[in-house]
Amino acid sequence: LDEIDKMGQSYQGDPASALLETLDPEQNVEFLDHYLDLRLDLSKVLFVCTANTLDSIPGPLLDRMEVIRLSGYITEEKLAIAKRHLWPKQLAKAGVAKSKLSISDTALRAVIEGYAREAGVRHLEKQLGKLVRKAVVKLLDAPDSVIKIGPKDLEASLGMPVFRSEQVLSGTGVITGLAWTSMGGATLPIEATRIQ
Repeated sequence: LDEIDKMGQSYQGDPASALLETLDPEQNVEFLDHYLDLRLDLSKVLFVCTANTLDSIPGPLLDRMEVIRLSGYITEEKLAIAKRHLWPKQLAKAGVAKSKLSISDTALRAVIEGYAREAGVRHLEKQLGKLVRKAVVKLLDAPDSVIKIGPKDLEASLGMPVFRSEQVLSGTGVITGLAWTSMGGATLPIEATRIQ
């Protein structure tokens, strides 16, 4: 069950209540499917659920689950995923041969660190898709050309980097704070000033 943290509730029913009955080992031996009007034995089923956050999952439902937290990918893992899976997938989706369009490892790293700093790879895939689509337009204008994307070419297709490398500030009244966001950890300079 993918992204159960996004399930809604309406006048038509409450999916959390149905899941509660489904996941409860005491009740799921004779689960009644109201749509099919059929009793099912779900006691031997192993349910695997995913969620981005646990905050919106009702407590009684969460009590019936074993929570396994997965850490986000590091840059090297994202680089390997992009090279092996995401880039070839975007090329295939656009119908472009690998020999006509390529991206350097340094450009991939720059996309990861400057445009897609997240725990997963969804936004990275979107950015790579944008690069491929922009390159396809160039290939349509010059079909015999071969395009090699380097770090300097990114700004023309993706705009200014969203994330920049942080400069460490030091001096009187400046400290480094640590923050946690959905995109991972970050350092923040905190500056104090005295008024009066």
